[in-house]
Formats: sequence, C-alpha cells, structure tokens
Amino acid sequence: MTGLAQRLARPAILALPAFDLGDRAADPDAILLDANESPFGPLSGGSVAAGVNRYPEPRPARLGAAMASLYGVAPDQFLVTRGGDDAIDLLCRTFLDGPGDKAAVCVPSFSAYAHFARLQGAGVVEIPLDANFDLDPEAVIAAVRADPAIRLLFLCTPNNPTGNAVDPGHVLRIVDALPHVMILADEAYLEFGDTASLAAQAVARDNLLVLKTLSKAFALAGARVGGLIGPTETLGILGRALPPYPLPTLSVNAALEALQPARRALHRQRIAQLLAERARVAPLIATSPHVERVYPSAGNFLFLETRDTEALARRLAADGIKVRYRPQAAPGGVRLTIGTREENNAALAAFGVAVAAAPRRTAEIARDTKETRIALSLDLDRAEPRHIDTGIPYYDHMLDQVAAHGGFSLTLACEGDLEIDPHHTIEDVAIALGTGLRKALGDKRGIGRFGFALPMDETQAQVLIDLSGRPFSKFEGEFAATHVGDYPTEMTPHVFRSLADSLSAAIHVRVAGENDHHKVEACFKAFGRALRQALQIEGKSDALPSTKGML
Repeated sequence: MTGLAQRLARPAILALPAFDLGDRAADPDAILLDANESPFGPLSGGSVAAGVNRYPEPRPARLGAAMASLYGVAPDQFLVTRGGDDAIDLLCRTFLDGPGDKAAVCVPSFSAYAHFARLQGAGVVEIPLDANFDLDPEAVIAAVRADPAIRLLFLCTPNNPTGNAVDPGHVLRIVDALPHVMILADEAYLEFGDTASLAAQAVARDNLLVLKTLSKAFALAGARVGGLIGPTETLGILGRALPPYPLPTLSVNAALEALQPARRALHRQRIAQLLAERARVAPLIATSPHVERVYPSAGNFLFLETRDTEALARRLAADGIKVRYRPQAAPGGVRLTIGTREENNAALAAFGVAVAAAPRRTAEIARDTKETRIALSLDLDRAEPRHIDTGIPYYDHMLDQVAAHGGFSLTLACEGDLEIDPHHTIEDVAIALGTGLRKALGDKRGIGRFGFALPMDETQAQVLIDLSGRPFSKFEGEFAATHVGDYPTEMTPHVFRSLADSLSAAIHVRVAGENDHHKVEACFKAFGRALRQALQIEGKSDALPSTKGML
C-alpha cells in the first residue's frame, strides 16, 4: 500500500538519493575524523544563550558586518546564511526552475551541489576533473558552452573530498568565458592552503559568487554560520528566498564571540597547528599497509586511496574512529579529517602505523569579563610561536620575556578597558596565564617542580617557585617610578599574586637595584627561568615529584 506522502511528493524528491552524512550514531568515545570539523571547541568565554526569548534579527547586521570585515568586503556585499549548505540551497532555489534547467559540477566534488540542484527538479551535468583531480578550465568551459540549459556552475576551491588546490586564475578564466552562467567558488577550506581568495573578484563580477563558512577554520560547525560574497544586487535577489529568521540567536552570538579581535590570533594558531599535523600525518600514513596513495591537500583533511578497504573499515570501527568513505571519487577512497595530535596518532595506529605518543602539554583559555576579553594558547613543549597583544606594549614585552625564558610557546590577546586604566587588563591576563599553565601541566608527572636568581646590570632578582598546588605569593622589592612606559610598577606584586593564585603555586620574588625598568624586567625574566626549571620534564616522565602522591 502506498502512503499519502509517497503519492503527493514531487517526483524530483522521490528520485533523490539519500544525502550522505555518514554514520553519526551517538558514541561519546568515538574519534570523529569523518566530517572535516575543527577538533577544537569554540572560543567562547561567556554565555551565548542571552536573548533566546526573542526572535533573532531577520538579517543579523552585526554578524554580517563582522564577517564582511573578516573577508575584506563591504557589509552589503556579504549575505549571512545557515552555513555553506544553506547558501548552496539558496542558489539552487533562486536560479534553477525545474527540469528545463541544469547545474554543472566538476566531479568528484561536494555532494551537496548535485543534491540541492536535484531537489529543485533540475538536471545535473557532471564534468570530470583530470586524472589527478585537478581542474581543467578549458574542459569546463567547453562542457558548459555545449549545454545552454546550464544556469549554475559549482567550483570547489580547494576541492572536497580530494583536497586539490584550485588556481584562482583558472576560476577567473572560466568566469570570464561564461558570462551567462552563475558560478559559485566554494572557499570553505581556503584557510588551510595558500591560495588567494576570490572575494574581491566576486564583488566586481555579475556571474561570480564566493561561499564562506565559519564551520572549519573557526570551529563553529554546529552553529551553522556561513555566507555568500557577491554584488549587492545579486545578494538582494538571493535574500528574497531566505526565511524570515534564518539564523538562531545562539548561532549569531557564538559567531560574534568567535570573531572577536581577541580571538583572531588563536584561530590563526589553531590553523597553523592543523597544518603542522597535516604535514606530519601525510608521510606517516603513506607507509600504512592499507594505503595505496595519499593526495596532496589544501584542506583540513587528507584524501587516501586504500587497499582492502573493508578490512580497514572493520579495524577503524573497532577502534572507534570515524572517517568518510568516498569510493565514487577513487577506488578505496577515504577522506580523513585532521584532528588533534592525539586523535591523529590513534588514527595512524588503526592504519597500522606506529608512532610515539608523548602527551602534549597544551592549553587554551577563553576568559571574558565585563572588563576584559582574553584568548590564550600555550604549549609547554614548544618554544615558538610567541604572539602577545594586551594593548600595553611594556606588559607585552614582559610576558614575552616570561615565555621566551620559560621555553614555551604563548599566543595571547586581550581587549580590555584601557580607557579606564591598565589594572583590569594586567590582572586578568595574569590570571589567564596562570590558569593556562596549570591546565597544561595536567597531573604534573615528570616535572622538576622547583625553580632562579638572575642579575641584570645593577639589579638582582630572585624568583623561587614551587608548583605545589598550594597558592602563596610573597614579593620583596620597591619601585621609585610610578610607571615604566605605560605599565604601572605598582602592579608587579599584583601580577605575581594573580599568577600564584591561578597557577596554584608558591611564588617568592625578591628584587633589588637602582633602575626600575631593570628591576621590573628582571622579575619577569627570573620568573620565566624559574618556570623553565619547574616545567621541565626530568627523569621518568611518569614520576610525581612529591612524597604525598599528588600535587
């Protein structure tokens, strides 16, 4: 017996294949390397739930302006959508009208292009990429010119699932050769390569739009926030097809927090970390007995050709590792998202590649108050990078001294109420730094725990530290000058008290000398050196430097 829905549904809907979203059954222990999400949580220090009792803005103006600024275009040249998928659907609903229209897709590519075109009852023309999955602009132009029914052309740059970078010159060659076709350049993964964006070109051409998303590089896949860049008139027409309230308030608030200037440095650091992991994993996984070929990638993933894929799938499933299988793209095709180092090591092990799995001592902190917004990332086992911006140049210099002499990487940005005075910024940054150090230390196994006297010209500074888990601060020293640059010297004892409290450490500082610049700097340098000794792994990495059995 045929149900009512089956009898009433449009034939185009009934003919659609199921949309491939992979197997996302609830499993809190699974390692999710299948959907090209960021492995990091969103950089949100406050509540994003404020205001959900009201309908959201029909067009979120602040978010649109923030995203337009991020991509270097005017606010009226950016249209906010519910992620990249919604932007693709919007294009198909606007420009495709039933079986007389067609969309062209360079295959293999993102399956949503064909899905949403077929959802409108339109045809799909598949234009094959070359043997290496690279775009051939002349072949694309010839194929589109040969079929006057084609109204939309989708170009994925870099391509998903294969990861190939796409030359912007090739895209513009196609755009200029096909003025009668609306062309989308999907830049969802552009942040993970070195290809220039086509955003500036899109606002100057009637037939080019650029897709952007916060799902990947900004770790907001669950918020569904993306958008289109293009001419104001084109976006105005597309906007007519949007629902009245396209984005939930929660998503808007989460995106605005993620796009704060104080968060930008950490996003860049996260991307650099993922790129370093991609470069590490690619040659290692190529040695797997299951891998036939690893393709170069400009995305946050790797595309693999595998052998005995069914056996590999059983092994990955047994280890709780989810990947995306793409046999339609290549024999034994597997797309592996780049995750954290620990997740990547687990995946390598499942592929039969042995790697040393030393624990990483890292931390990320997002701390927001009414007075400051702080984002911090540190790695105790790397000396670089160091990027610090608190709005107080001398304080930046002092914190850089701590990280440099402490031997750890530190990325830190703060937006504070400096128009009042530097107090809140200096205090809250010290709290965030101590919290990050404590988090990165974990259970403190293997550390030196104690640590330093340091001469600087006529000045002598001594910092004694015990990472005991018991906060205590003692400062001995006086300053004649009220400020060094824009830094109030009276804040120096307060900095070390804030560090002691948030790090849960005993910190004793003693400084004597004649030059207050030297005295302040010597305190911070000596603290960095004391940290270097205390943080250093010595002897057995699992040994706890305490007779109590805990710190």
